[in-house]
Amino acid sequence: MKRQADIHPRDRFLFWRTDFVGIAMMVSGALLLAVNFGIVPASPFVLARVLGILAMVAGLVFLFFTGAGRWLTWFLIPAGVLFTIGVVTLVLGAGMFMSPVAAELTAAGFGLTFLAVFLTRRNQWWALIPAGAFLGVGLWAFVGTRFPVIGWHPVPGVLCVGLSFFSIYLSAIQRQRMRWCLLVGSLVVAAAFAYLLALLLARWLALWPLALVVAGLCVPAGFLLADWRRTHAAVPPVSIPPGPDSPA
Repeated sequence: MKRQADIHPRDRFLFWRTDFVGIAMMVSGALLLAVNFGIVPASPFVLARVLGILAMVAGLVFLFFTGAGRWLTWFLIPAGVLFTIGVVTLVLGAGMFMSPVAAELTAAGFGLTFLAVFLTRRNQWWALIPAGAFLGVGLWAFVGTRFPVIGWHPVPGVLCVGLSFFSIYLSAIQRQRMRWCLLVGSLVVAAAFAYLLALLLARWLALWPLALVVAGLCVPAGFLLADWRRTHAAVPPVSIPPGPDSPA
C-alpha cells in the first residue's frame, strides 16, 4: 500500500482510506431500513426524522474526509458527534433528547468516537481518557435508572475512568514510561469501590463486617504477592563447570 506522502496530490483521492466510510454507510443503511420497516422505533415527527437523517449524512461527510489522513483524521470527532446526534434524534425525537435513554446512547456514541480516534492514531493515548469518561457517563445513566441501590451516585463513571488508565498502560508500547497510569488507575478504581462499599454499608448497616472481610483478604494477598516477587527476583546461583584439575 502506498503511503500518503508518496501519493501525488492529483491521485490522492483514489488512495483514501475509506473503510470506515463503507462500514458507516452499511450501518446507516441497515438502520434506516429497520426504521422504515418498523423494526426500530423512530420518532413520529417528520421534522425529527429529517434532522436526524441530515445529521447522520453530515457525519458521513466528515467521516469521508478522514480518509485523506494527516490532520484531516481529526474530522473523526465531529463525524462521530454528528452521527450520534443524528441517530438519537432519528430514533427518540427531539422531545426525548434530555431523557436518560438519550443520555445513554449519546454518551456511548461519544465514547466510541474517541475510542475510534485512538484506534486510528495509536500514539494519541489520551483519547482513551474521554472514551472511558463518556462510556462511564452512559453506564452511569443506565445504572441510575435501573439500580436504586446505587442511584445517581457517580460510581460507574469513576470506575470507567480508572479502567481507562489501565487501558492506556496495557496498550502502550513502552510500558515502563506509562507506569504512572497503573498508580492513577489503581487509586481511581479503589475510590470507586470504596464509594460503592460506602453506599452498600449506608443502605445495609448489618453488612459493615464485610469491610473487615475484604481487609482480611487483602492482607494475605499482599504478603503472597510480595513473596512471589521476592522468589522470582532472586538470582539463581551460578554453577561453575568443573575444571580439568578438579577431582572426578
